[in-house]
Amino acid sequence: MKTDLTDAEKVQLYEDGYVVIKEAIDPEQVAEAKALVESFLPRDERQLLVPGKLATDERITGLLNGSCLKPTLEHVMGPFPPVISCQVAVTPPYYDFGGPGTHVDGGWSGELPRTAAEIDPETHRPYDAARYFGADDDKRGTNDGLLWMDPERTLSYGSYTTLVGVALNDQLEPGNGQFAVLKGLHEEVEDCFREQRDRGSVIGPEGFEWPRIKIDSQGRPYNNGLPERIRKLATERAAAGTPSESWPWPELTPVCLAAGDAVIALHALPHTPTPNLGPNPRMNIYFRVRRLREGNPNEGTRRVAHGVSDHPDRGYFGQYLEYPDEYNPWQTSIDKLCDHWSEWDGMQTIVADRRKQAG
Repeated sequence: MKTDLTDAEKVQLYEDGYVVIKEAIDPEQVAEAKALVESFLPRDERQLLVPGKLATDERITGLLNGSCLKPTLEHVMGPFPPVISCQVAVTPPYYDFGGPGTHVDGGWSGELPRTAAEIDPETHRPYDAARYFGADDDKRGTNDGLLWMDPERTLSYGSYTTLVGVALNDQLEPGNGQFAVLKGLHEEVEDCFREQRDRGSVIGPEGFEWPRIKIDSQGRPYNNGLPERIRKLATERAAAGTPSESWPWPELTPVCLAAGDAVIALHALPHTPTPNLGPNPRMNIYFRVRRLREGNPNEGTRRVAHGVSDHPDRGYFGQYLEYPDEYNPWQTSIDKLCDHWSEWDGMQTIVADRRKQAG
């Protein structure tokens, strides 16, 4: 059984921000999980997520806990708390949900005004903020995201270490609802967090060059999951690329997986689901894993919902947790956002070598 990444795979993870592990999951395990997901799918409507109780079923979480993925992550990343939940993501066949919404995980996403006239151009927030964000910016998003991580509102983004995706069916042809990435832009994202920190800015949306809400080409507000620099780079890639009928998003790299394959991606790598233009549902299981943080008394507590939450410094439902005076969860997360390789124990030699080569 695989227990670590090869040096070539580590180099790919360093350069591209993600790596695919072929045949990571035993076929029988894949078949059992797929059948279980299918048994929960609605018969008369289309939806992206199956019932939440499936996310904690051991036959689903076992795709990570009972496969080569667990020892591989322990070697390449380091120890991590028990994974108790996950995201079960199904994209129905011939389903276009309006195109990709490329983002970095950790932000708030919820109902917004319908017109640009309702958005303050200075703050990039609704004029009637209480209606959409809550009386004290306390409304959870539809993705269970939070507007702010800390009470002082210095950090507006949650984070973890790695997103692990497992395919339960073949997604080998572009246009089959693939997980897609802005390949290699994880380092640029890290630079954006560093620049915000160095300027004394909020870290995340509402910080330097990261408006919380933007307006699309049709005048509609949308939650903005990317810093301005990253959005500009994506636009330049799109303009330089060649779209096709099956893949009209040249800025994005589709991660093509066979059933049982897995992808390991850095938190900082911008990513998105894509519309499924094919005849079969796209079935993926996602795990959001954070390396163990020594000194954090809440590691492994069920309140955090490790494996699904993208804001594990707070409880999954937004509750504040208790921390000792000597451990500052917000500053620790800012430090990691600004130095993401510091959470990858098994990558240190590769990182040092590649940086030395780059000068």
